[in-house]
Amino acid sequence: MAVHKIVRLLAMLAAAGLLALALRDPAVSLAESVIRLWWLVDSLPQQLVWSGLALIGLLVTCFLGRGPGPKRGRSEPRPPPRRSPSQVERLAQLIRLAETSPWAREVLGRYLSERAAGLRAVREGVPREEALEEIKAGRWPADPPLAEVLRPEGEEKDKDYAAKLAYTLEALERYVRGEGEGLEPD
Repeated sequence: MAVHKIVRLLAMLAAAGLLALALRDPAVSLAESVIRLWWLVDSLPQQLVWSGLALIGLLVTCFLGRGPGPKRGRSEPRPPPRRSPSQVERLAQLIRLAETSPWAREVLGRYLSERAAGLRAVREGVPREEALEEIKAGRWPADPPLAEVLRPEGEEKDKDYAAKLAYTLEALERYVRGEGEGLEPD
């Protein structure tokens, strides 16, 4: 039964009680009603009385304590959680930034230097740290466009950076396949 129906029923009972009191002597009628209610409650087993009071208290707190709040059945749809970008997406963003940003060129150069040192360590058996140190020192690779991408220097804008980056990536791919043109040490 809905809360508004219970409230209507209680209001009707209260109105009927007030009407009955108005038609009789109010003091006698009130005292007689209280005495009869007491006798009824006293004649019932105590466990039943306390269970009934607990049930009434529970109903009052459940139905009247809720108030006119928002509907609980329908909830707003949640936006999907943001996913973190993949490594490829981060690299693509870094490459786009590197066309204009010296900082991005430096980060991309360090990333590619570490990968090139790892490739050289696997292919030639040179310790990775030694290969990375040779890249930083400028002893490897000998090809100037490769060296400019792997060791970016300066704050100037390089208009040919995209072409040099493409050339470097192709050279690294050839090096992986065993066609190490331009990547062999001096």
